[in-house]
Amino acid sequence: MVANRVFRLGILVVFVFILLTGLTASTEYQEGTTRTSEMDQNSTSNENGYASETHIIVLTNNALNPETTEINQYDKVIWRNLNKPKRSFVLVSEDNLWKDFSLGYGKSFEYTFNETGTFGFIIKDEKDFKGTVVVNKARETAGTPLPEKETPKPEKVTPKPTEKVTPKPTEKVITKTETVQGPENSVVIRGSVFYPETLELNKGDTLVWKNLNKPKRSFTLVSEEGLFKDQIIGYGKSFSYTFDEAGDYAFKLKEIPDTKLIIKVG
Repeated sequence: MVANRVFRLGILVVFVFILLTGLTASTEYQEGTTRTSEMDQNSTSNENGYASETHIIVLTNNALNPETTEINQYDKVIWRNLNKPKRSFVLVSEDNLWKDFSLGYGKSFEYTFNETGTFGFIIKDEKDFKGTVVVNKARETAGTPLPEKETPKPEKVTPKPTEKVTPKPTEKVITKTETVQGPENSVVIRGSVFYPETLELNKGDTLVWKNLNKPKRSFTLVSEEGLFKDQIIGYGKSFSYTFDEAGDYAFKLKEIPDTKLIIKVG
C-alpha cells in the first residue's frame, strides 16, 4: 500500500517538473523572438544610412495629442492609449498601411514610415478622433561624410582691349523685365479637414485647393465672404483663386459645416 502511494507521488513530481520546464522554454522563446525583432528593426535603420527618430501620439482626454505630426522618412511613430476613463480603441489607417489595431488602455502601437507623403489615421467609431502624419524626405545620418568638391583650376585669361562704343542719338535702350513665378500656395483636403487650417498670403497670390481625401469623395467649397460661387471639387481635382484684396477670408466644406479655413491676405 505504501509502495503504491510512493509510486503515484513520484509520477506526480515528474509531471510537475515537465510542465514547469515547458513553460520556462516558452517564455525564453518569446523573449528571444522579441529581441530578434528589435535587432532587425535597428539593422534596417542602419542599412538605410539615415538618422531616424521616434515620435509619440497620445490618446488622452478623448483627444489625440498632437493631431498632426511632422516626421522624416524612416522615422517611427508610437500611438499610446492613456485615455481616462480607461477603455480600448481601434486604430485605423486611412491609407491601409496596417490592419485595424485594438489599442487597450496603457498599450502602444508603433509603425515605421518608409515612404514620404501625408497619411491619415482615425479611431474607429469615434467622430472627432482623427489625425495626420506628414512624412518628409529622410535626412542623412549625422556622421556620413559629404563628397569632396573639386576645386577648378584657374584658367589664364588674357584681357581684350576695351573698345569705346558711342551710341547713335536715335537709338533707344529697351530693358526687358522677366516675371518670375513664386512657389504654389496650396491647401489640401484630407481626413475631411483642411490642411493647413490657417494660411498667410500676399496680395495678388493665388491659392489652390486640392482634394486628396480618403475615402474618395467630392466636397463643395464655400466662401463665407462670397468671393466665388460654391465649387464642387472631386477627388484628385483642384480649384484655384487669386486674392486681389487684403483682408481675412473664411472658407468651409458644405458637407461638413464644422470645417474652417482662414486665409489672411496682407
